[in-house]
Amino acid sequence: MSGFLLAALLLFLFLLSPLFPYVRSLAVMQVWNRIQEKGSLLSDTIRVQIPGGGTTKETDWYPFVMNFRADEGFSLWRREEGLRLTILYNFPAFSLKKGCSRLYDSGSPYYNSFYGAYLVQRKNGLPYGFREDGSPDPEEIAAVAEYDYQVLVLGDFGCSSREFVFDWRLTGQQEGKALAGYEDWTVCSADLTVSGAAHKKRSDCMSYLQYGEPEYGAQEDFAPVSMKGLLYGRWFPERNVSVFFYVVAGNEEICRQWEQEILPQSRIAFPGDGD
Repeated sequence: MSGFLLAALLLFLFLLSPLFPYVRSLAVMQVWNRIQEKGSLLSDTIRVQIPGGGTTKETDWYPFVMNFRADEGFSLWRREEGLRLTILYNFPAFSLKKGCSRLYDSGSPYYNSFYGAYLVQRKNGLPYGFREDGSPDPEEIAAVAEYDYQVLVLGDFGCSSREFVFDWRLTGQQEGKALAGYEDWTVCSADLTVSGAAHKKRSDCMSYLQYGEPEYGAQEDFAPVSMKGLLYGRWFPERNVSVFFYVVAGNEEICRQWEQEILPQSRIAFPGDGD
């Protein structure tokens, strides 16, 4: 067999292997990150760095954190002109046997899980997610996560707004926590019931480029699942931006692992401050 035919055969086998969707995802999301950062809050207002799965002991999360600029979509969804929203997010690691993220694996504790940060800015200069007295506004905070799950994640998978489920209950709140070199963070925990990511694969879903095609099977598309949420929030008046570090996962243990291993390594800086 000639070298050319051998190379062609190896390439063909690679394209058919479960490894290909993972390599494709890594390449696509590296480019996508650079595109999305332009014009986002990360480009002109605040710098936020969050470790990816490459820093943890287990094979639990995707290697790096991505970002998405959702200004126009979130403003329309909230019916409030001038909102800016930048989403930093990470999702469960790929199974190299299945060729897709465990985001789809309803048997995994990482099923339907995400972590990252929401950066929100109001045109009128008022804080998003906080009331006039400085206390958190859970309804506004939850709206960001609901938009993220409903429109950006499950909506692209084919889950309609009519069948989408997003119920939550605040279970705890603490004030005055320190994080990333700043004091006075508010910590909120919640129980959630959210539509799940498991579904029968479609032929027209762009999100498969990052998550891979669902290969775990689904008895019922987008069946609701119980989850735990943990969030650290703070308003930065000097830069007119609200920051919410978050994790939503299948159990409290994963939330605590995020809080102990990933969150303390997260960093905040501002343009012009020598970052």
